[in-house]
Amino acid sequence: MAESGTDTSERRRLCDFIRENRPGILAEWEREVRDHPCSQGLSRPRLINHLPDLLERVSNMVETVHTGQHETLAGVPEVHALDRLEAGYDLEQVAHEYALLRACILRLYEAHAKSVGTGNLVATLAEVRRFNETFDEALSTAVSRYAQTRARTLAALDRISQAALGQGNVNDFLPRLLRVILESTESVDSVILLLREGNTLRVRAAVGVEEEVPADFSLQVGEGFTGKVAAEGRPLELHSAATDPLVKNPVVRARGVQALYGVPLSYEGQVIGVAKMGSLSASTFSNEDKLLFRVMVQRISSLLFQVRLQERDQVQTRLLDAILVQLPVGVVVVEAPSGRVLLGNAAFVRLWRHPVIYSSDVAGYREYRGFHADGRPFEPHEWPVARALKGEVVHDMEIGILRGDGTRGVTIQSSAPIRDAEGRIIAAVVTTVDITDRKAAEEQQRRMVEFRERFLGIVSHDLRNPLNAVLFSAKALMQSESVMKEQVKNVRRILGSTERMTRMITDLLDYTRGRLGGGIPITAEPVNLRHLCHHVLEELETSHPGCELRLEASGDFEGEWDPDRLAQMVGNLGKNALDYSPEDTPVNLVLHDEGDTVGLEVHNQGAPIPSDQLPHIFEPFRQATTDRRPPTSGLGLGLFIVEQIVHAHGGTITVHSTQAEGTTFSVKLPRRSPKSPTAIASTGASPCSK
Repeated sequence: MAESGTDTSERRRLCDFIRENRPGILAEWEREVRDHPCSQGLSRPRLINHLPDLLERVSNMVETVHTGQHETLAGVPEVHALDRLEAGYDLEQVAHEYALLRACILRLYEAHAKSVGTGNLVATLAEVRRFNETFDEALSTAVSRYAQTRARTLAALDRISQAALGQGNVNDFLPRLLRVILESTESVDSVILLLREGNTLRVRAAVGVEEEVPADFSLQVGEGFTGKVAAEGRPLELHSAATDPLVKNPVVRARGVQALYGVPLSYEGQVIGVAKMGSLSASTFSNEDKLLFRVMVQRISSLLFQVRLQERDQVQTRLLDAILVQLPVGVVVVEAPSGRVLLGNAAFVRLWRHPVIYSSDVAGYREYRGFHADGRPFEPHEWPVARALKGEVVHDMEIGILRGDGTRGVTIQSSAPIRDAEGRIIAAVVTTVDITDRKAAEEQQRRMVEFRERFLGIVSHDLRNPLNAVLFSAKALMQSESVMKEQVKNVRRILGSTERMTRMITDLLDYTRGRLGGGIPITAEPVNLRHLCHHVLEELETSHPGCELRLEASGDFEGEWDPDRLAQMVGNLGKNALDYSPEDTPVNLVLHDEGDTVGLEVHNQGAPIPSDQLPHIFEPFRQATTDRRPPTSGLGLGLFIVEQIVHAHGGTITVHSTQAEGTTFSVKLPRRSPKSPTAIASTGASPCSK
């Protein structure tokens, strides 16, 4: 009689309950087992894939209470144990999973029995007894297989480690490792390993039957059985390899290999090769043999990756050493935060003429002495290396140094911190370039230029007095009635040549002032630029009879400028235009009233200035020349002086020259020169202020 008093016909047999409630049982078990860290790293399929078959076998075993038939659990506990061993479980964790599953089923069935009654108590107890016996057998089988396989696996892995010990070359230790695999499994007759090079799999080692494989044998990823293993990234097995169309290896076909099992060599998600084992006698490998093969292949993958890293590091180290040796730049690397020297190249030693002291730190090494441009010594915290150790990047700092042999030099030093993956400063790198010779050459060049320009200034100044005497004397003779008529021509020639020499000397003095004196000096006063231009054009027409000069102006052209310098500027631009203008074309001067500024354009229709000469047109001692623009007489200082006068007034000058439009020089002048009394007053500075 049922204890609950309900209809006992509603009770489900335990075997039927397990079959009908399998999804609920698995869901309940998964919730409980996920609370343990050992299972959290497994995907759901891998966690429960073997359990539906196990539950069906358990149901069949329980049902034998009613049918009397014979059932076994062969295979299922073995698969579970081997899978958990490969996943890294220990024996206690394997047993714990079985205990949770048993408790979960009994708890759920107890709740069912309470709700509908137990029915035939004897039958129920028999079912529960058979259920526990079945689980005990499953657990015992799993534990036994786990322990045996684990011992065998550990022994094989230990042999692999011994075979690889001290072997730094892949070609040396790979055959040893494959020999261990061959000897660890009785039914295996061949082991071959192919490594991936781009999209190609090449044979790198083979033992047993497949030692006969040609050394140059290769496959593409995706080609044949081996290529399929690499492409899919999972183990595959063939049961009649010699006749399977997927097999491309001629030795496998010729020797009649039966079972063939391929496993990808993977490291950090990358397939780096494929390992295969074959059997001449067996058509399939046991689960234990396949697990052992996968574990050993994975260990080989790790060893291969480590060897590749070591080889790469060695290559990079040799390459770095070669680069550092050949670099003409001094390089030193120091440790953070100590500042201890980790590396210094030969150029660094040659530059400082000190040995690199690895036991000391650069910042504190007394022999390394640096100086600022003003002669002040560098303090320890000022060095680029010290700043880099604090996280600062230093670019091109010029530092004077005292070398080990007592001589002085000049260097350019740059530095930067070196950070690890977390952003922490672990070192600093400093580069040092010796610019001593360059600085000496620059200083010598500067002195030569300064001497030349001072010499020009002195000579030009001292020549003015005798030239003025010649000029005045020539003018006096021209006005004198005592000069014979046949001598007038000679006097006029003396007068013209003297005036030309005076202009040259004036240009040289202006050039010297512009280069050495901080620019051409100006004295600003109220000027009408229109009137000034008109006066200059009249003088140009007098000296260039037959040439046409036009002036266009409309608006207000009053301003504060230096009238003599502006007359010189307009005269130089006008003369330049006349020199390069065809005889039948005019030279146009156009003034523009632009409010706070005044514009001046000087245009001629002569041959254009070559484009490669335009950027240099305002440089001293230059004249634009082509076949159609012959050089004019003079020193080539006219446009240089024009630019200096414009800049002295705070203005700008540009030039535009094409075949179609001719050549136009455009000047922009502010109405108030920066050095004019009005401009000085508007800034609140006195005329005597700097």
